[in-house]
Amino acid sequence: MRIGTGFSWAASLLFVASAMPARAQGADAAKQFLVSIYQHYGHHGKGIDLSGPRARSYFDESLIALLDADAKAAGPGEVGVLDGDPICSCQDWDGIYDLKIAVQIGSDGRAHAGVSFALLLRRQGLDRDARALEIALVSQKGQWRIDNIVDRSDAKVPFDLRAELQKEIHDARRKSAGHSKP
Repeated sequence: MRIGTGFSWAASLLFVASAMPARAQGADAAKQFLVSIYQHYGHHGKGIDLSGPRARSYFDESLIALLDADAKAAGPGEVGVLDGDPICSCQDWDGIYDLKIAVQIGSDGRAHAGVSFALLLRRQGLDRDARALEIALVSQKGQWRIDNIVDRSDAKVPFDLRAELQKEIHDARRKSAGHSKP
């Protein structure tokens, strides 16, 4: 038995495995991640932090960079793309009711979730204010993070968060460049 050869091979395998980026767990972990987010939107809930230090617990770093760039492009006291909360596709809520989450893991290691819920309880025949979102998740340091949200609640006017942020930032930069010229 050649201990040295076996040890070198095992040590090399351990080194390679530790150098690989940690992957988030499967569909169940992705669903639990989203459920943990929506728990902040219960009756009298405060939602989640979209821009402070806790945002890194929920959003992918590239999406945070876009949110920050949009806030800077909008300027002080102005509203950028986000005039509401993209997690609930709302400004106010009575709670999240009838939450349904279906997750699929893609071949690229990303997860895609269909999320539906109502913002209001059905009371006396009132509309429940239904929402339908597609949430893209990526693995970041072994944890799921939101990479994008597409709101399909109004089929005629879908709202793609990442695309709208990029467009708003581009338009603000172009406008700023036009104003800086004499």
